[in-house]
Amino acid sequence: MPSYSFERVDRCNMCGAPPEAFRLLGMRMNRSQGLRPKTADGIAVSVKKCRVCELVFADPQPIPVSLDDHYGIPPEDYWTGARFDIEDGYFATETADAKRLLQDRPTLAALDIGAGLGKVMIVLGRAGFDVSGIEPSSQFRDRAIQAHGIDPGLLLLSTIEEAEFPAEKFDFITFGAVLEHLYDPAAAIEKCLRWLKPGGIIHAEVPSSAHLISRLINRYFRLKGTNFVTNLSPMHVPFHLYEFGLSSFEKHGARVGYEIADHRFSVCTIYHFPAIVHKPLRWWMERRQSGMQLTVYLRKSVAA
Repeated sequence: MPSYSFERVDRCNMCGAPPEAFRLLGMRMNRSQGLRPKTADGIAVSVKKCRVCELVFADPQPIPVSLDDHYGIPPEDYWTGARFDIEDGYFATETADAKRLLQDRPTLAALDIGAGLGKVMIVLGRAGFDVSGIEPSSQFRDRAIQAHGIDPGLLLLSTIEEAEFPAEKFDFITFGAVLEHLYDPAAAIEKCLRWLKPGGIIHAEVPSSAHLISRLINRYFRLKGTNFVTNLSPMHVPFHLYEFGLSSFEKHGARVGYEIADHRFSVCTIYHFPAIVHKPLRWWMERRQSGMQLTVYLRKSVAA
């Protein structure tokens, strides 16, 4: 089991609101809780939601002594299923969105943060982007180089906190499913804004704090007489530390110099419910924008 330090949250990471704006949702264990969390052993942290921007986070934040305690594992142990080939259509929508939002630029430079197995780098390269990447796990980086022939000189072994690039180098920066893993996502976005050309785009896919299924499961836990919640997984795979609302980015962008150029909510896979109710649940989540994933495209201010 990893060793942690626990740090109190003294402001909302995205909008800067004080603790008085936080609402306690419940407790989250350091393991999968199942449907009977009162019978599970483990330690738990509080999960809170910012009333101002809808960011969901653990408070205190559990910070591992070593990043390898979370991510120093083989890709096969982190992901299950066939995720190592580049499937037809992989990252195609996002690539088309990037070109649409950057349509007046003759050449395009891209940065993939948390490149993982390098699949996004390959797809962007095939689409004509000049692509670089950052990956903090040596095992993931090695697999990207071995499996997909990524140029080692283009895939930096680094955290975003330690990485450095020239100012205004990139037109497009993608986080994929990364921001929810970072202890300071706001600072990561602000650092990327320095690397981004004016009018450039940051793409991020994050868990939505408005997810209907999470709310329904939390209500089930309440009916069972517990104060546990299903939001986040700060101390077990996949190590999610945050869930975001659209207003999380609206408030943060107003503070640091970007706007939301485009966004969408995606239902994704429905877990924990019988198949017979998937169709009405999916209809409702599409209608109310309460699916699992929020995708945002953030445009850097031209004057920034």
